[in-house]
Amino acid sequence: MKIIHVTEAFEGGVIEFLRCLTNSTPDIQHTIIYGRHHFFDKAYKSFPADVKFIAWPEVNTKISPGKDIKALRHLIKILKGEKDIDVIHLHSAKAGILGRIAARRTGNKHVIYAPHGATFLRKDVSAFARTAFATIERAVSIFPAKVIGVSKSEADAYKRIGIKANHVNNGKFFPESPEKKAPGDIFTIVTTGRAMRQKNPALFNHIASAFTDNDKIRFIWIGDGNEREFLNSPNIEITGWVDRSEVEKNLRLADLYISTALWEGLSYAVLEAMSMRLPLLLTDCPGNNDLVENGINGFLYNYPAQAIDFINQYFNNHELLKAHGQTSYDMLRTNFSVEQMAHGYREVYSAMLNN
Repeated sequence: MKIIHVTEAFEGGVIEFLRCLTNSTPDIQHTIIYGRHHFFDKAYKSFPADVKFIAWPEVNTKISPGKDIKALRHLIKILKGEKDIDVIHLHSAKAGILGRIAARRTGNKHVIYAPHGATFLRKDVSAFARTAFATIERAVSIFPAKVIGVSKSEADAYKRIGIKANHVNNGKFFPESPEKKAPGDIFTIVTTGRAMRQKNPALFNHIASAFTDNDKIRFIWIGDGNEREFLNSPNIEITGWVDRSEVEKNLRLADLYISTALWEGLSYAVLEAMSMRLPLLLTDCPGNNDLVENGINGFLYNYPAQAIDFINQYFNNHELLKAHGQTSYDMLRTNFSVEQMAHGYREVYSAMLNN
């Protein structure tokens, strides 16, 4: 079986998704057509040696008719050069639009579209813009593609705007994590990701600033980004971009994982935190709310005051912290393993070919 993956942004969660999927399906022939590639030189080494990569440099995430037409022409040329394609698997919004058009132009009828965070769920744009994004999604559905959300809540969001969708939960490889030790002298709260509007570093800073008078609590932002200036509370440490081993080390030593994201597909950063037996404190948004059972493996929150109260609960109750962290790990193994993801996509691919 030959699968062609198309993505405009070879970074973040899309990299992790493709890494996990290709490593867990060695019998499938994967080709990845990729656009932005800030992390390509490091990332491609974690993929199986037989995965084929094809650069697609013209594509970008912003709407630009001239550049988009150029990118579409190049994508059509690439697809025409690939023989015996079984399924085209599109990742993220721009690839989802251009890829469907290119698939139609090249006679490829088996197309999957994985949003990895629906654009019409974004909270960093106006209500008018969200409506426009939803309208675009409905309009391009004239070019057939099977929408597969990376979480149930993402698929449900598409159904609400009148687009049929199914889902396969994101999954990841996870190490055999040692039992969590009781918190040490410093209670550490951590998050991972790019300091950008979607991840809402301003909210992270607001929550952290409520604990500046408690020298037993510290916050760590693993990553960097163009909104790092919002992370100015004195009890926040910004690691900058670090390699995977350093990310795992920080998570392993942490006590609690927090997400301040405005929207998600289904975050690999949170799945990695679960693999380290961390309880979760996540904003109540699609993607996040697939990963938390309130009061079981963490809490969802809508307002800063709620997050602050939950942090205090954890800080004062180590048994609750340990119980929720263990449940996070158990939920990961049951619902978000790479095996269940690989099985899900095998079924989706096979069903498309059989139909």
